[in-house]
Amino acid sequence: METVFSFVEDDGTNIHINAGALRLWCIENKPEIYSLPLNYDLMEIFERDNTISPERVEELSKREDLGPIIMVKDGTIGSNGHPNAIIVDGHHRYALACLRGQQYIEGYFLEEAQWRRFQIFGLPDITAEQLRKSPVTKRDY
Repeated sequence: METVFSFVEDDGTNIHINAGALRLWCIENKPEIYSLPLNYDLMEIFERDNTISPERVEELSKREDLGPIIMVKDGTIGSNGHPNAIIVDGHHRYALACLRGQQYIEGYFLEEAQWRRFQIFGLPDITAEQLRKSPVTKRDY
């Protein structure tokens, strides 16, 4: 079964990405890995939106090598003048880095042209509320 990341934009637009295939692409193609600054406010959002499970964060805390997260640029620019980005893979690792007091986390920061080919179309649209109520799934890597 595919590991699908789903995101609902503020306007209700759904984006679904085959996160497992995107991770494999990153491993095979080796795009640059950056030291991405952490935004501690995201922890609160992850908890509020049911994006992470404390059990998974605890499980990851026992591992040494967590691998890079995957962030993707969504093609828009924020009010700060920087590209808006979405974490597609690595929410629990991001949360763990925050809990550890880190300033940065290693991650891929992909251009839109790199990740769009992994976008999945044809899935039923859901609301942000429905997504929040969905169970958090655990990946095997």
